[in-house]
Amino acid sequence: MSKTKSLSLLLILSLISCVSATGQQALPQEQTRQATKVRKKLAHFVTGTKLDVQLSNGSHHPGKLSDTGSANFVLVDPVSGKAEAIDYQDVKRVQPVRKEYIAQQIGKTANSLPRVAGIALLTVAAVAILFVVVK
Repeated sequence: MSKTKSLSLLLILSLISCVSATGQQALPQEQTRQATKVRKKLAHFVTGTKLDVQLSNGSHHPGKLSDTGSANFVLVDPVSGKAEAIDYQDVKRVQPVRKEYIAQQIGKTANSLPRVAGIALLTVAAVAILFVVVK
């Protein structure tokens, strides 16, 4: 009987260690996934973009993107000018300041339009305005 109890106890302990080891592996994998997600999102922004960074502990860090590395990025405080390195794994959310985002999107759109299309669009707008005024 004691052999059966000891085997049962050994089996239970091994199951517990397997479950806890699996739980420990899932956390770093999730952190790695989040870090990759943040790194990819920051790749869309140019240096100097104003960002609002929310960390995993709930704190917000507004600032300008200065530099991106393999493990962290540098955010410069707009008031004090102090640079702060932030690890990708500590970040919960990154988003640009709304005005900055709109300006960046307008710049991308304007740079992607060929000059001829831009001139044609302006010409059509001018003709439409003249048509409305003359009528």
